[in-house]
Amino acid sequence: MRIAVCLLALVCAVPGAGLAQSPIAWSAERKLTKADFRGRVPATAPSASMSAISIDATWECDAGALVSSVRATFEPSRSWWRNSGGVWAGAGERMNISQAQQEARRNTLQRDAQLLEHEQLHFDIAEVTVRRIKARFASYAKACAEPGGTEPIQQMVVQADRELQEEQQRYDRDTAHGTDARTQAQWTLKIRKALAE
Repeated sequence: MRIAVCLLALVCAVPGAGLAQSPIAWSAERKLTKADFRGRVPATAPSASMSAISIDATWECDAGALVSSVRATFEPSRSWWRNSGGVWAGAGERMNISQAQQEARRNTLQRDAQLLEHEQLHFDIAEVTVRRIKARFASYAKACAEPGGTEPIQQMVVQADRELQEEQQRYDRDTAHGTDARTQAQWTLKIRKALAE
Protein backbone atom coordinates (compact mmCIF):
# COMPACT_ATOMS: atom_id res chain seq x y z
CA MET A 1 0.00 0.00 0.00
CA ARG A 2 1.30 3.44 -0.93
CA ILE A 3 0.23 6.41 1.15
CA ALA A 4 0.70 10.00 0.06
CA VAL A 5 -0.01 13.06 2.12
CA CYS A 6 0.25 16.66 1.07
CA LEU A 7 0.48 19.16 3.88
CA LEU A 8 -0.34 22.65 2.71
CA ALA A 9 0.77 25.80 4.41
CA LEU A 10 -0.65 28.99 3.00
CA VAL A 11 1.39 31.78 4.47
CA CYS A 12 0.74 35.45 4.13
CA ALA A 13 2.94 38.45 4.61
CA VAL A 14 2.79 42.18 5.12
CA PRO A 15 -0.65 43.76 4.76
CA GLY A 16 -0.43 45.89 2.00
CA ALA A 17 -4.51 35.11 -13.84
CA GLY A 18 -1.67 32.99 -12.83
CA LEU A 19 -0.37 30.44 -15.30
CA ALA A 20 0.00 26.90 -14.07
CA GLN A 21 3.58 26.02 -13.36
CA SER A 22 5.18 22.98 -11.83
CA PRO A 23 5.88 23.21 -8.13
CA ILE A 24 9.35 24.42 -7.17
CA ALA A 25 11.13 21.99 -4.87
CA TRP A 26 13.10 23.56 -2.04
CA SER A 27 16.78 23.87 -2.82
CA ALA A 28 19.65 25.58 -1.03
CA GLU A 29 20.85 26.86 -4.41
CA ARG A 30 17.54 28.11 -5.80
CA LYS A 31 15.88 30.97 -3.93
CA LEU A 32 12.42 32.33 -4.63
CA THR A 33 12.09 35.35 -6.89
CA LYS A 34 9.25 37.79 -7.29
CA ALA A 35 8.56 36.22 -10.71
CA ASP A 36 7.75 32.90 -9.00
CA PHE A 37 4.54 34.39 -7.59
CA ARG A 38 2.20 33.77 -10.54
CA GLY A 39 -1.19 33.43 -8.93
CA ARG A 40 -3.98 35.95 -9.23
CA VAL A 41 -4.17 38.46 -6.38
CA PRO A 42 -7.62 38.31 -4.74
CA ALA A 43 -9.44 41.64 -4.91
CA THR A 44 -9.93 41.75 -1.14
CA ALA A 45 -6.53 40.36 -0.16
CA PRO A 46 -5.27 42.08 2.99
CA SER A 47 -1.66 41.01 2.38
CA ALA A 48 1.19 42.02 0.13
CA SER A 49 1.88 38.40 -0.82
CA MET A 50 0.91 34.82 -0.21
CA SER A 51 3.07 31.72 -0.57
CA ALA A 52 1.47 28.33 -1.19
CA ILE A 53 3.94 25.93 0.35
CA SER A 54 3.34 22.19 0.49
CA ILE A 55 5.08 19.32 2.14
CA ASP A 56 4.61 16.17 0.12
CA ALA A 57 5.12 12.97 2.12
CA THR A 58 4.77 9.44 0.76
CA TRP A 59 5.54 6.07 2.27
CA GLU A 60 5.01 2.44 1.41
CA CYS A 61 6.19 -1.03 2.29
CA ASP A 62 8.28 -2.62 -0.43
CA ALA A 63 9.45 -6.19 0.22
CA GLY A 64 9.07 -5.58 3.95
CA ALA A 65 11.08 -2.36 3.95
CA LEU A 66 9.71 1.13 4.54
CA VAL A 67 10.31 3.39 1.55
CA SER A 68 9.53 7.07 2.12
CA SER A 69 9.92 10.41 0.46
CA VAL A 70 9.35 13.93 1.78
CA ARG A 71 9.89 17.30 0.11
CA ALA A 72 8.87 20.94 0.50
CA THR A 73 7.47 22.66 -2.58
CA PHE A 74 6.36 26.15 -3.53
CA GLU A 75 3.37 26.36 -5.86
CA PRO A 76 3.73 29.39 -8.19
CA SER A 77 0.20 29.29 -9.63
CA ARG A 78 -1.31 29.44 -6.12
CA SER A 79 1.13 32.06 -4.78
CA TRP A 80 0.71 35.74 -5.50
CA TRP A 81 2.44 39.08 -5.08
CA ARG A 82 0.70 42.43 -4.96
CA ASN A 83 2.64 45.11 -6.82
CA SER A 84 3.07 48.36 -4.96
CA GLY A 85 0.79 51.19 -5.88
CA GLY A 86 0.62 54.86 -5.04
CA VAL A 87 4.10 55.55 -6.38
CA TRP A 88 5.54 58.30 -4.20
CA ALA A 89 2.72 59.17 -1.86
CA GLY A 90 4.13 61.13 1.03
CA ALA A 91 7.37 62.11 -0.72
CA GLY A 92 8.78 65.42 0.46
CA GLU A 93 7.68 68.54 -1.39
CA ARG A 94 11.29 69.64 -1.89
CA MET A 95 12.02 66.76 -4.26
CA ASN A 96 11.49 67.22 -7.93
CA ILE A 97 9.50 64.54 -9.78
CA SER A 98 12.60 62.69 -10.97
CA GLN A 99 14.04 62.54 -7.46
CA ALA A 100 10.68 61.46 -6.07
CA GLN A 101 10.41 58.70 -8.68
CA GLN A 102 13.92 57.48 -7.91
CA GLU A 103 13.23 57.49 -4.18
CA ALA A 104 9.92 55.67 -4.68
CA ARG A 105 11.66 53.04 -6.82
CA ARG A 106 14.39 52.56 -4.18
CA ASN A 107 11.72 52.20 -1.47
CA THR A 108 9.77 49.70 -3.56
CA LEU A 109 12.88 47.63 -4.30
CA GLN A 110 13.80 47.65 -0.62
CA ARG A 111 10.28 46.60 0.44
CA ASP A 112 10.25 43.88 -2.24
CA ALA A 113 13.61 42.52 -1.05
CA GLN A 114 12.42 42.53 2.56
CA LEU A 115 9.16 40.79 1.65
CA LEU A 116 10.94 38.25 -0.55
CA GLU A 117 13.33 37.42 2.29
CA HIS A 118 10.33 36.90 4.56
CA GLU A 119 8.58 34.61 2.06
CA GLN A 120 11.79 32.63 1.43
CA LEU A 121 12.09 32.00 5.15
CA HIS A 122 8.55 30.56 5.18
CA PHE A 123 9.81 28.11 2.54
CA ASP A 124 12.96 27.44 4.57
CA ILE A 125 10.87 26.72 7.68
CA ALA A 126 8.97 24.11 5.64
CA GLU A 127 12.30 22.52 4.67
CA VAL A 128 13.31 22.32 8.33
CA THR A 129 10.03 20.47 8.95
CA VAL A 130 10.79 18.13 6.02
CA ARG A 131 14.10 17.24 7.66
CA ARG A 132 12.35 16.54 10.96
CA ILE A 133 9.87 14.24 9.20
CA LYS A 134 12.72 12.41 7.44
CA ALA A 135 14.43 11.87 10.79
CA ARG A 136 11.18 10.55 12.25
CA PHE A 137 10.73 8.20 9.28
CA ALA A 138 14.06 6.64 10.25
CA SER A 139 12.57 5.63 13.59
CA TYR A 140 9.85 3.69 11.71
CA ALA A 141 12.32 1.62 9.67
CA LYS A 142 10.85 -1.66 11.00
CA ALA A 143 7.20 -0.59 10.70
CA CYS A 144 6.56 -2.83 7.70
CA ALA A 145 7.45 -5.94 9.69
CA GLU A 146 4.69 -5.31 12.23
CA PRO A 147 0.91 -5.61 11.70
CA GLY A 148 -0.50 -2.09 11.34
CA GLY A 149 3.02 -0.78 11.76
CA THR A 150 2.63 2.09 9.31
CA GLU A 151 -0.50 3.48 11.00
CA PRO A 152 1.50 5.60 13.47
CA ILE A 153 3.28 7.23 10.53
CA GLN A 154 0.08 9.01 9.51
CA GLN A 155 -0.28 10.39 13.03
CA MET A 156 3.35 11.48 13.02
CA VAL A 157 2.89 13.36 9.74
CA VAL A 158 -0.30 15.03 10.99
CA GLN A 159 1.56 16.10 14.15
CA ALA A 160 4.42 17.47 12.04
CA ASP A 161 1.87 19.46 10.02
CA ARG A 162 0.42 20.93 13.21
CA GLU A 163 3.90 21.89 14.37
CA LEU A 164 4.64 23.50 11.00
CA GLN A 165 1.42 25.54 11.06
CA GLU A 166 2.15 26.74 14.59
CA GLU A 167 5.72 27.69 13.69
CA GLN A 168 4.63 29.55 10.54
CA GLN A 169 2.06 31.52 12.56
CA ARG A 170 4.58 32.25 15.31
CA TYR A 171 7.07 33.45 12.68
CA ASP A 172 4.52 35.87 11.20
CA ARG A 173 3.48 37.10 14.65
CA ASP A 174 7.04 37.54 15.92
CA THR A 175 8.26 39.37 12.82
CA ALA A 176 5.02 41.34 12.25
CA HIS A 177 4.88 39.65 8.83
CA GLY A 178 8.48 40.60 8.11
CA THR A 179 8.22 44.28 9.05
CA ASP A 180 10.18 43.95 12.30
CA ALA A 181 13.70 43.87 10.85
CA ARG A 182 15.43 42.94 14.10
CA THR A 183 13.20 39.95 14.81
CA GLN A 184 13.26 38.96 11.13
CA ALA A 185 17.07 38.83 11.34
CA GLN A 186 16.84 36.64 14.46
CA TRP A 187 14.50 34.19 12.73
CA THR A 188 16.71 34.16 9.64
CA LEU A 189 19.73 33.26 11.78
CA LYS A 190 17.76 30.57 13.66
CA ILE A 191 16.46 28.89 10.48
CA ARG A 192 19.80 29.11 8.65
CA LYS A 193 21.42 27.43 11.64
CA ALA A 194 18.76 24.67 11.58
CA LEU A 195 19.36 24.13 7.84
CA ALA A 196 23.11 23.90 8.39
CA GLU A 197 22.76 21.05 10.91
